[in-house]
Amino acid sequence: MRIRSIAALALLLVPLAAASQSRPPDNGHVVELLKQIKGKEEMPAGKVFKNVTVLKDVPAARFLRIMDAGYSRSLGVGCDHCHNEDDWASDELRPKGAAREMAVMTREINDRLLKMEHLDDQESTVNCTTCHRGTLKPATTLQ
Repeated sequence: MRIRSIAALALLLVPLAAASQSRPPDNGHVVELLKQIKGKEEMPAGKVFKNVTVLKDVPAARFLRIMDAGYSRSLGVGCDHCHNEDDWASDELRPKGAAREMAVMTREINDRLLKMEHLDDQESTVNCTTCHRGTLKPATTLQ
């Protein structure tokens, strides 16, 4: 059981480690934003960027990598799907609000999974990729 728990923990940490690497991702917008926030990478995203509501306590550089790897790639979309690239803080695009609601739902699901007595909490977690698998619409049927 202990080996299984350690293996499950390692599987959970791999995506987190990838999202927190110091090397900037290849996404041009993320690379440019990382240049703009130079010196503020470890400050909370809510203090560095305007209109951050869900992940405001995450360090700013990690926040950008989460947006790129955790959201954009998990849904198979670019930044412009949720953001007006001339005004990143704008809430004008519906998908940005949907992403915020989905992030809250994901947090609630993970909190509930931790409370389930018959699950090993290190094995049970969900994120955007759990349902979206790199596509905008989650699968509703088995292949």
